Amino acid sequence: MSNETKDANKVLVIYYSLTGNTKSIAEMIRKKTAGDVFEIEIVRTYPPEYSATTEEAKRELQTGDLPALKKNPPDMSSYDLILVGSPVWWYTVSTPVMSLLRQADFAGRKVSAFCTHEGGIGEFFAHFKAQAKNAVVLAGLDLYKPRQAGAGEVYKALDLWLSKLREE
Repeated sequence: MSNETKDANKVLVIYYSLTGNTKSIAEMIRKKTAGDVFEIEIVRTYPPEYSATTEEAKRELQTGDLPALKKNPPDMSSYDLILVGSPVWWYTVSTPVMSLLRQADFAGRKVSAFCTHEGGIGEFFAHFKAQAKNAVVLAGLDLYKPRQAGAGEVYKALDLWLSKLREE
C-alpha cells in the first residue's frame, strides 16, 4: 500500500527554497497530491554567506524592494487547491514568495501556506493571508526543523494537514 494520497481535485504546489528544506517538503506534497509544481526562482542570487543573505532579506523587507522573479506566476485558473511554501525569514514570508504574491491573483481559489523554520514563525500566516490577493485562505502548516524531525514525523504532519484541507 502506498503512502501517497491522490486528490480528485487539481493541486498546484508553489514554493521558494534557499537551502532545500522547503523544496523537500514541496516534493513530498507533490507526491501525496499528484499535484503540479512551480518553483519560484529569482533573477539574482543571494550571497553565499548566511549573515549576508539575512541582511539582504532584512533590507528587502524594510524597503519593499522585493527580488525580481525569473518567471511570472503560473495560470492558476484550473486548480482547485494551491499550496504555497516558504521558509520563514525575519518572522514572516520570504521575500521571493512575497514577490510572487504581489503579482498573483488567486481569483477565489482555495490557498494554503506551508512554511519551514528553525525558530518562531512570528506573523508568517497573518502576513501571507494579507498578501494572498482574492484567495480563500485555509489553515496553514508550519514545520519546525523538518530535516531534524525525520521523514516519518513530517509525513504524519503533512497527512494530517492535507486531510484537514480536504474537509474545508
